[in-house]
Amino acid sequence: MAGTILHVNAVGLMAALAELKDPSLRRRPFVVAREGLCRAVVSDLSPEAHREGIRRGMLLSLAQRRLPGLRVVEPDSRRCGQADDLMWEIALSFTPLVERGGQGHLFLDLAGTGRINGPPQDASMRLRREILAREGISPTIALASTKTSTKVATRVFRPGGFVALNPNEETQLVRLQPVELLPGVGPVLKDRLSLLDIEDIGTLADLRPFEARAIGPRGPELVARAGGLDDSPVNPQPPERRSLEASAVLEPDSLTVLRLSAALGFQARTQGLGARRVGVGLDFTDGREAFAALKLPRASSRDDELCAAAWEAARRAASRRVRVRRIMVRFSEFGAAGPELDLFEPRDAKLERLQGALDRIHGRHGLGALAPCSLLALAQTGAGA
Repeated sequence: MAGTILHVNAVGLMAALAELKDPSLRRRPFVVAREGLCRAVVSDLSPEAHREGIRRGMLLSLAQRRLPGLRVVEPDSRRCGQADDLMWEIALSFTPLVERGGQGHLFLDLAGTGRINGPPQDASMRLRREILAREGISPTIALASTKTSTKVATRVFRPGGFVALNPNEETQLVRLQPVELLPGVGPVLKDRLSLLDIEDIGTLADLRPFEARAIGPRGPELVARAGGLDDSPVNPQPPERRSLEASAVLEPDSLTVLRLSAALGFQARTQGLGARRVGVGLDFTDGREAFAALKLPRASSRDDELCAAAWEAARRAASRRVRVRRIMVRFSEFGAAGPELDLFEPRDAKLERLQGALDRIHGRHGLGALAPCSLLALAQTGAGA
């Protein structure tokens, strides 16, 4: 029996909408790009242009040299946004659990909707027919038990296929695919894996723990997903509107802010997210409250950065000389936890590896297993909170 997680992938959405607007583009190589920019890049392209060696992200000038006479269409962001919203509205008529995964990408959880929609396979086909009837595009759709499997499957059966996989089939399908089809593996990481003779997802899934760590900070996570270990749910809440929050009634313990921050940071990293906003709320024994927050320059997931921000927010909130009874730490405005691995080791790669090692210990033995000395030093040098 197939799973209930459905991925809708409107492959080449901008190019497909351009063809609908201008039928003369059909069966011709063209790209979507802002031609007037000095270093314009290809935002989208037709299947014919792809067969000629043009790729997304390629410099427009290079694409035009590679294919003389290549037609260039200006992107219509407003029209793409409308199409994306319409697909989302159609999906919501099938289930309230709809997650946006980027332009033209949706994840749906059809579990428990059988009495209304029928079997997930039938509901999936009706969903695609409705998108085609109302928008004129035919997306690729895949039904499986995890988000990773469905995303890989839509990349295999693009541009307009449909597949419903049971758990055994999805494991076999994913393992046989090129490693670049695994979400999270970009061109730079693909080249690094090629140097290690890792060309397919199955080879990546078979790496031992110490080999996974050798890939980089995200190595263990990628290896787990390559092996089909993905329990991330379909989350209808956009990442930028999600938040993680923890609180504690204070005893004489100056490390409470840091302990709460470290616990929330661990939760965020397990979801592949980083917080852009860190807030601390204080309840005083006289009944009054205070709150302060810091905006981070980028989505951060490391304990040293998150704890330092939480400590500073707590220092700002603790502006009264009254005993604090309760403290709350909140992370919000989430985004991706960091860029894909680069060919050259970034400046803070050692800190990333250290954070990964700490998370593996915490995941096995709990958050109380150890406390980094940097957090203890932060508590000693900061103001009491």
